[in-house]
Amino acid sequence: MKRLKAVIAYDGSVFSGFARQRRAGIMSVTEAIESVLKNIGIDDTIIGAGRTDKGVHASGQVISFKALTQIKTDKIRSLLNQKLYPHIYIKNLQEVPLDFHPRFDAKARGYRYIFGSQFINPFISKYISQEKFGDTMRIQEALKLFVGVHHFGYFKKQGSPTKSDVREILSARIYPHKIFSQTYQVIYLEGRGFLRSQVRLMVGIILAYSRGEVRLEDITLQLEGQKRVFSCPVSPNGLYLCRVVY
Repeated sequence: MKRLKAVIAYDGSVFSGFARQRRAGIMSVTEAIESVLKNIGIDDTIIGAGRTDKGVHASGQVISFKALTQIKTDKIRSLLNQKLYPHIYIKNLQEVPLDFHPRFDAKARGYRYIFGSQFINPFISKYISQEKFGDTMRIQEALKLFVGVHHFGYFKKQGSPTKSDVREILSARIYPHKIFSQTYQVIYLEGRGFLRSQVRLMVGIILAYSRGEVRLEDITLQLEGQKRVFSCPVSPNGLYLCRVVY
């Protein structure tokens, strides 16, 4: 028996999310991978570093599973990619200690949100979000408020119970990125953990500030858990789980 750790990328637009679904006919990333694993003689439940919602992508998700097999690790990776590509790609596969846990052992997770105000090339419209926004200096100004330990109870999807809504943001920045000769904006957020829909709600209020719809004081009130000022999440199209730190 061995435990394998994989770094994977996937196209969230073709799945119902990362986590297993209880409704028939709806395929999740987890179910797609487990189905192929079973076909090659590996029958185990995969564990992920984080759960992404429907439409959210990943370029650096980490999963692990146990394998009672004589098949070499490189061959397992090759077999998985033959069946899962192009919607899921196994970037790296390696053996790790049996007690490795991709979620609980993670020290930080990083997300990128890619967006632009212009009409998006239809070939990439599922992977970049069209969002109205103002001055990027105002976006950076708002991002600074989120760095540190805060109460994110008003930055999570309603009906998502958690033991604690306190989370720590380690890094928050915005930078330009060119794709197909068009310049888009990327917001990068890294934290020790995130609540459900937290990143999309954070970006939503940040862009609202850039448009002059809310004040910095309003963001602070919401971060302190005193008042819900803005609760419109941005589209999942441009969101990527891009990094997990161990």
